[in-house]
Amino acid sequence: MQSSLARIDTQRIENLDNLTSSQLPSGPKLNLGCGPVQPEAWVNVDASLRSLLATKLSWLDGLLVTTGVFRPTEYNKRTTTYHNLAKGLPYPDNSVACVYAGELWEHFEYADASRLTKEVYRVLKPGGVLRVCVPDGPTFWGKYLDLYRAEMAKPPEERDAKKLNAQTQLFFNDICTHRQCLMSIGHLHKWNFDEVQLADLLQKNGFSAVQRMAFHDSRIPDVALVERSDFLIVEGVKGGTASA
Repeated sequence: MQSSLARIDTQRIENLDNLTSSQLPSGPKLNLGCGPVQPEAWVNVDASLRSLLATKLSWLDGLLVTTGVFRPTEYNKRTTTYHNLAKGLPYPDNSVACVYAGELWEHFEYADASRLTKEVYRVLKPGGVLRVCVPDGPTFWGKYLDLYRAEMAKPPEERDAKKLNAQTQLFFNDICTHRQCLMSIGHLHKWNFDEVQLADLLQKNGFSAVQRMAFHDSRIPDVALVERSDFLIVEGVKGGTASA
């Protein structure tokens, strides 16, 4: 995998458990499951079939775009690194400054998400940060319960299941636990996270100072370059003293 070391400005961390005076170590900043979000200061990693085509067979991708088979894509050889995350991360132990994963962990079954979390812990330097953003299960199903209670409050003859059907379908449209032909398996959901499960996942794989974070509130100074969704966001730190 291509990687470029980028010096990260240190920042005083305030109001975060056990990190009142800490700094992010230097090293590559990995943006896993990057999709179209590919800032040049980060190593932008994606495993979709389209990223494979655009980075490894760019001539074919260009031909398919020219002929109208595909739409243009942000994936390219310059800012995109194709890598199958099921094969781990091709970095030495204690070599990476931080990892951001936006709307990625839910695309793995739980055991696979745990293995990847452990792998991230391995490659992070002491003091390095993992930040994971996923759809929030309680928010989604809370809306379902609101719709359900609203219908149940009506007389039976006035109830309408259309909104409940639509909310339920949103969930199952994204569910898949086996590979489908000619589809990027990563585009389908295989787990439904909440704050308890996600925090526990990081803690079980060695992370400390694990907590839910607000949108763009992070130990990673330039997280705004990669973070696009204000969903459930949990951050953890690899223990030890940060080093250059």
